[in-house]
Amino acid sequence: QKGEDAMFSSTEMLQASRGKIPAKLVLKNAVVLNVFTKEWLTQDVAVWDGRIIGVGRYEGREEIDLTGKYLVPGFFDAHVHIESSMLMPAAFAAEILPFGTTTILADPHELANVSGEKGIRWLLEEIKRLPLNGYVMLPSCVPATELDDSGARLEAEDLLPLREDPSVLGLGEFMNVSGVCAGEEKALAKLWAFQDRVIDGHAPGLVGKDLQAYLLAGVSTDHECSEPEEALEQLRSGMNLMIRRGSGAKNGETLISTLLDSRVSAERVCFCTDDKHVEDIRREGHISSNIREAIHLGMDPAEAYAMASFNAARMYGLSHLGAIGSGYQADLVVLDDLEEVSVDSVYWKGKLVSRKGERPAVGKRTVPGFLLDTVQLRPVRREQLRLSCPDGAAHVAQVIPHQILTRHRVCQVPCTSGEFQPDRHFQKVAVVERHRGTGRVGIGVAEGFFLHGAIASTVAHDSHNLIAVGDNDQDILLGIQALEKAGGGYCLVRDGKLLEVLPLPVCGLLTQEPTEQVQRALANMKKLCVEMGMPEELDPFQTLSFLSLPVLPEIRITDRGVFDSVEYRYL
Repeated sequence: QKGEDAMFSSTEMLQASRGKIPAKLVLKNAVVLNVFTKEWLTQDVAVWDGRIIGVGRYEGREEIDLTGKYLVPGFFDAHVHIESSMLMPAAFAAEILPFGTTTILADPHELANVSGEKGIRWLLEEIKRLPLNGYVMLPSCVPATELDDSGARLEAEDLLPLREDPSVLGLGEFMNVSGVCAGEEKALAKLWAFQDRVIDGHAPGLVGKDLQAYLLAGVSTDHECSEPEEALEQLRSGMNLMIRRGSGAKNGETLISTLLDSRVSAERVCFCTDDKHVEDIRREGHISSNIREAIHLGMDPAEAYAMASFNAARMYGLSHLGAIGSGYQADLVVLDDLEEVSVDSVYWKGKLVSRKGERPAVGKRTVPGFLLDTVQLRPVRREQLRLSCPDGAAHVAQVIPHQILTRHRVCQVPCTSGEFQPDRHFQKVAVVERHRGTGRVGIGVAEGFFLHGAIASTVAHDSHNLIAVGDNDQDILLGIQALEKAGGGYCLVRDGKLLEVLPLPVCGLLTQEPTEQVQRALANMKKLCVEMGMPEELDPFQTLSFLSLPVLPEIRITDRGVFDSVEYRYL
């Protein structure tokens, strides 16, 4: 009976596609983007059971007149860590749908670094319940390197059982570039296990023969590219590039300008957010903000919208998504304004899921116990925060606005009796191991925060130990203690007083609290950071969170100390 129903349905769909009978739904008179030819054509789009069955002139049982509006395919976020929104998956989906994002490729390596395989399995189940197309790229580097301390460790044999889940498309960003190029057995075992799937890269500054080796190993995408010549070399070598616009890292202006100036094809370029706070999503949009930026920089709108949909779908082998054409899934975005990416309404599988910015309702779901109570600290003593500088010089991590890269500087810093004394210019960074209570604390120096007081966070990529930065030990210590009590999150301290705490009790990364409450708290904390002296062009929490990621150039601070990620050694 099921087979007969399917055949009958297919027969009806074919007749409706031919115009012999009315389609179930027709969106009429829209200016439709044809991603195949990059044309804008005034047409009707016929839909039946979630699928587009025809584009041209159609009649429908239900008709919606879109005269004066534009119709484009639903947007893709080709690389996103849901955890960076601080929201549970359903709440995250509700935030991005009104901005036209109907497909996400999530890499849950934040959850995995805290809770391992259990965290991944939890997300795989949650993502199937979302009112959008949710896919997962399995975390490839947990921990990011052999020189890092996370809450879990995943090898090839741990990932293989997850590989056949229908939501899994491939292997997430492979950060251990040096391990790949050196032919490390464990690194190659993971790559070999996913040779028939898409393997995402993470290769800032990678050029020359090491780039060739990285591609040979099976990696096919990169979202870390930030320099013009680097981008051109990667594209010319066959790499697929992602233009990123997150809360902390933005490479759009450089890469879009490079594409336009060099006149190279953008067919292997798409968009992603990587890490974006909910407050920034609400303020500027999601992938819609990537598109808007590209158009404002001079990109042809048809090209920009194809990059947001069709290009990404082809990169990941999702042949049923990314276009407005017969046989494609009916994921559609209705626009009032093409250049400003003003979204009127959003359809997913032919169903209206958002209109005029309305967010889908989100129910509260039970969180499994293994995702809670993950902040396990041994009490940190004041003397553990000391940093010896016998000759008055130190290795300094200089932060760069709108980038997650740092510059490595060796310079004179304020000292008393051979001990570093932080001030408004040179700040102290403390990273505390928080998964097993080892008591390990790494101390370093950062330049560019200009804080009076301290910021502390349990969001510290990718091992997510507890990280704090400030101009005095008292406030740093108070921040550490406050986050232990809260079970993780963000906090601000000044002059021995706790200014504000945003608890993130789920893996020290997420909250179940209402989105509006999270947004208000985050906006207020960012305002307080400016009052504490931090430059407005720096996102305080994103900038801090990447200071501990040892695969990013040029210098990092982990719970083991100061790490030179160019020379790949602890200093």
